[in-house]
Amino acid sequence: MINDVPVEERKNFTLSSKPDNTEETYTKAPVSQFAQNLLSKMGFQEGQPIGRNPYKNTALLKPIEFQSRGDREGLGVNPMKTYKYIGEKDKQESEKFQDVVIISGKYKKMKGVIVDVIKIQGQSDTYLVELKNNGEKIKIAADQVVDAKLYKEEKSRSRSKSKSQKQLKWITSGIVVKVKNKHYQGGKFYNKNISISDVQDEYTFSALGSHGELIEDLKEKDVKVTLPKKGGRVCIIKGEFKGEFGQFVEKKEKKKVLVKLENGRLFEFEKKCVCRLI
Repeated sequence: MINDVPVEERKNFTLSSKPDNTEETYTKAPVSQFAQNLLSKMGFQEGQPIGRNPYKNTALLKPIEFQSRGDREGLGVNPMKTYKYIGEKDKQESEKFQDVVIISGKYKKMKGVIVDVIKIQGQSDTYLVELKNNGEKIKIAADQVVDAKLYKEEKSRSRSKSKSQKQLKWITSGIVVKVKNKHYQGGKFYNKNISISDVQDEYTFSALGSHGELIEDLKEKDVKVTLPKKGGRVCIIKGEFKGEFGQFVEKKEKKKVLVKLENGRLFEFEKKCVCRLI
């Protein structure tokens, strides 16, 4: 229509200048139906096949939907986004109705069944769990539950381990102990200091000899505490102050030692409650 307007008057030509563009016109053909109106004028009817020969077997009943592709992905490749979606959906379905045991929080050690998986973008999964004892449904983080079968197996392993090994009472990493077992490795380490390098679990620990030898099969009963020279660093390994550090001051009578804790206070401890730090 603008071609019908003289050039000198075009600058004043606005939408309201068009005689056939009224509010009623736009109501009849809203923008959301623009493409549909174009197809209708070309003879398309909803539900019928589309294409040059709509009545042949090759005609499409549904339009080809656009699928975005990532970098360097050509025609015929399923977009990675689709793979990811399907994988997450399958995982979500497989997690449903799984027997679990809650391992932390208010409901610790209670058994339940996952009835739904709640996914929120950018956050960890949350499970809707139905408790077996009372049927209550609770929302709980995924890292607070474990598969019931795995929990049972781990508990069984711990039980068998506790029967064959005694639980550690005072051994902790970072302390220096003395080997008191004369028969350990033919007496090679007898009466020698070793450093506790790691505590693997509540039953086992590893240590290093004076020449860096790795020692892994010692038991707590095979070693005893050591003390540093005056002013040396120590760790409290038993009692109320277990885990605290301090400075060795002096030996007292009746197997007692005086230690200055990091807070500056002086305390007397039994000798077996204090050990030298590496």
